[in-house]
Amino acid sequence: MEFVTGYRAEILDFAELLFSWYRRFLLDSACRRGSERRKRQEGSIRRLPPDPALWVLHALPNRALAFTVADPGQQVGGRFYSEEALALGDLERFITFMGAGEEDDEEATPETGQPLWRVEHLLLLTDEHGSILGFDFQLGGSWAGAMGAEQPLEPRAVALLCHSMICPLGSGEPRRPKLLTVGDAALHKSLEPLLSRLGVKMSKGPMRGWGPKPAFTFPTTRVRACHVCKRHSFEGQVTACQHCRAVLYCSERCRKLDWNRSPEDIGHQFWCQRMAGYMSRTRELANLPFTFTAEVTSENFNKEGFLSARGLTRGYWAGESMLVRAPDYGVGLQGGPEKPVPFLQSGNPFEALRPEGGTALPPAPPEPPMPRTFFGSWKEYYQWRGLPLGAPLAVLLSYPLTAYYIITQLAPQHFPELNILNKQSLKIHVVEAGKEFGVLMVFWELSVLLPHVSLELLFVGDALPPQLDGQQFLLQRDEEQGVSVRPGLAPRCKGGRRELQFGFSARPYHLLQAPKPDLVIGFNSGFALKETWRSSLPRLQSLRVPAYFTECSEYSCAVDEAAVSMATGGSTSPAQINPFRSPFRQAGIDNAMPWNRTLWFCNSPKFAPFADIHPFIESSPDPLGYSNAFIFHLIYKASSASNHRQTPAPLPQALPPSGNADPPEAARSRRKEKRQIRAAGRRRK
Repeated sequence: MEFVTGYRAEILDFAELLFSWYRRFLLDSACRRGSERRKRQEGSIRRLPPDPALWVLHALPNRALAFTVADPGQQVGGRFYSEEALALGDLERFITFMGAGEEDDEEATPETGQPLWRVEHLLLLTDEHGSILGFDFQLGGSWAGAMGAEQPLEPRAVALLCHSMICPLGSGEPRRPKLLTVGDAALHKSLEPLLSRLGVKMSKGPMRGWGPKPAFTFPTTRVRACHVCKRHSFEGQVTACQHCRAVLYCSERCRKLDWNRSPEDIGHQFWCQRMAGYMSRTRELANLPFTFTAEVTSENFNKEGFLSARGLTRGYWAGESMLVRAPDYGVGLQGGPEKPVPFLQSGNPFEALRPEGGTALPPAPPEPPMPRTFFGSWKEYYQWRGLPLGAPLAVLLSYPLTAYYIITQLAPQHFPELNILNKQSLKIHVVEAGKEFGVLMVFWELSVLLPHVSLELLFVGDALPPQLDGQQFLLQRDEEQGVSVRPGLAPRCKGGRRELQFGFSARPYHLLQAPKPDLVIGFNSGFALKETWRSSLPRLQSLRVPAYFTECSEYSCAVDEAAVSMATGGSTSPAQINPFRSPFRQAGIDNAMPWNRTLWFCNSPKFAPFADIHPFIESSPDPLGYSNAFIFHLIYKASSASNHRQTPAPLPQALPPSGNADPPEAARSRRKEKRQIRAAGRRRK
């Protein structure tokens, strides 16, 4: 059993949900053709309970976007994309977006030879709060006629409304609206006589503007699904396991299939009690000091509504939302040069954290932290920084504050020989850099918290922009600008002036050629997600440098420990809760557990290197976690030299009075000692 939620970008989870609903819509529409079936459907709709909320039908024209699909048969008969896709950019192998000028009339793009599709209109049905109830496309292009996609808007709109009332995409039971408004004047007029027989009343006139209310926006839409067959709740009821209350099933059949999987340790029977233990930490993980804690840690947390209500729609906050993106939604339609490093420019490094209409966090507090005084909680840090507990900056500051916690409290405890608190400079490798790269400038807070330490952060990972490979930037405190950013390695200042050096290596860690660091840190690592970890973990084993990693849940930590054992023969320390975890919680799709970035593993060839780490990797859910929720460090396998040192040497033999040992007995003793050493080495391996 696999979990498709989490490390994969939320927009892809959302796309998979939309595609599942749309496939059901097309199948049901095909089955209900014919006058008798339509009459039975209309009778069923008239008997549905009325929804007091206003429903809105948006008719959105499109002239800018076209696309091709690599395998049209896959999209029609299977999934929208392969399970290998983890980020928006991974869709390039399955779907290609391009600008669609009116002059583009070719049947196929010359690059792929596949049909070119245009979305002429998007029909989007929501309620007055923005909850998506259903959608349909009116496709254009030379192939659209053959697929029946050029049907007029009116019958398509009626079919969409009927299916959305019977099977609403978002939440809630089947229902019909008491009042419907349409965002297109012509469509509004033509639909009125068609909907009267369904018991749906139209508003007096079409809707003006984007939504019925000024604050109209789309809330977070997440629909639960069966853990085994992936059937969504709009297709049938899903319920949690009665014992652990963690994993969701649509039927007793699916529950039994999951319970009795073979071998034993991949079945839910093996994991049920463990899942119950993970679920018991829900309250502990939600114990945060913020005034918004109850909202963001609830099972039904509406992240989009939270961000929109607080004006968090710009800068780094855009990465937290599915609604606020680049003008072309990051699909590469603009064609112009992109800035290689987002927000890496002189000025206030925290400008990208500023809410719309608000003020930015100052580059430094009025008073530096007291020497040898280290913060151990969000409350202490917020108080020192002068932040109100209603400010959600902890969501993005989790990355530098987690690194600060590792430097000041964990590393001195676990590796006292490093003497890290007395170092004047620190080289830190941030491995397999991902989301933290998108909030790069927040790491300036490390220089604020550690003003007398010169910090060098080298971000490593093949997900980084290739044009950044080998580049370096020096950030220094500037009284006029706040922080100055200079490319290259400028001469460093003396006199305790704050500075921070960024370096980038757009390659897997095992291919990195750089001096040995003092510390290695990885955020939300997911060792089983990328095959490069199978080579990078042995590289860390050879360096034997203190290496700390965060994860979203205890289950993810267990999977990471299995990956380490397979790749190096080593292990990991017991995971502990990170006091500087992100406060945002999001519900899983096929489980009832809180998570923020959930481990996802599949059987595709991309993940084959770790397929035999442990059978439970592909069979168990990822319970209870927030971004950077848990921290552990690597425990390296003892080297062969260490094995020799750790094996007790035999007691020396008493020499005979002549001072000469018995040669045959001495030889047997040496052979026995060698056998003991080899056996000890095999046991440790």
